[in-house]
Amino acid sequence: MLANALIVGFVVALAKFVDWWGSTQLSRPIFIVALLGLLLGHPTEGIIMGAQLELIFLGNVSLGGVMPSDITLGSIFGAAFAMIVGSDLNVAIALAVPISMLGTLLYSSMKMVVTSLVPRFEKHIREHNYKAFNRLWHLQFWGFELCYFLLGFIVILVGADAVKAFVEWLPAWVQTSMTVAATMLPAIGLALLLKMLWQKSLAPYYFLGFALGAFFFYQKATEVKDGIITTESSSILSLVQIAFVGFIIAALVVMSELKANKRDVKAAMNNAVVDADDESEGFFDD
Repeated sequence: MLANALIVGFVVALAKFVDWWGSTQLSRPIFIVALLGLLLGHPTEGIIMGAQLELIFLGNVSLGGVMPSDITLGSIFGAAFAMIVGSDLNVAIALAVPISMLGTLLYSSMKMVVTSLVPRFEKHIREHNYKAFNRLWHLQFWGFELCYFLLGFIVILVGADAVKAFVEWLPAWVQTSMTVAATMLPAIGLALLLKMLWQKSLAPYYFLGFALGAFFFYQKATEVKDGIITTESSSILSLVQIAFVGFIIAALVVMSELKANKRDVKAAMNNAVVDADDESEGFFDD
């Protein structure tokens, strides 16, 4: 358990580092949870959980000072508990959502502490004391990282057994409800993203993708038992193939828009030249 706690602490600190240093988006669940699964010895589970958690938080973005939930912290802890205690994806999702909301409070508290150091930074700048400025910057940065490392380390070291006991204690109907919620939440994440991006001009592409996934399948009878025919459904097009078709359509649309923009710019330049010629002729005519 000590090794797992060290790994989770390291991944939490790393995620906050890449999130702070340039907003690389490497702290998104699809990457950081896959890395966590690799380090914990569950690479396949890490990739699957990362992809599912990314779907849930796909429409969850931080705009300005608004931070709806700390998706990084919630995804790491939810996936870590699920992999360590040997539970499935439903447990990861059930834990990730509330932990992400609690993570927002922690992150806001950490930012309040960091922001309170701004007057001291300004004082060092006014006094041209750049060495003190650098020391204070490194102190607050590594203090921030250390706090998140200790958070991941202590939570896993102390809470893994408690979470395992709690999951085993849950009644069957609660676990069934968690399964239903785990199935619905990715759809909610996609709906949040679609709400931000929705335009009438994009509607045909949306329904085209739905049609490719919903209609291109076949059914075949596999077994007849007690008068009941068991059928097996299989999709002709996989999600990767549909995504490839979507990429081609997107490329065609982008190239078409670029050509249209070039034509508009060329037409505007020609109109400007014509207007300039008209003005010069009018000047000499007078």
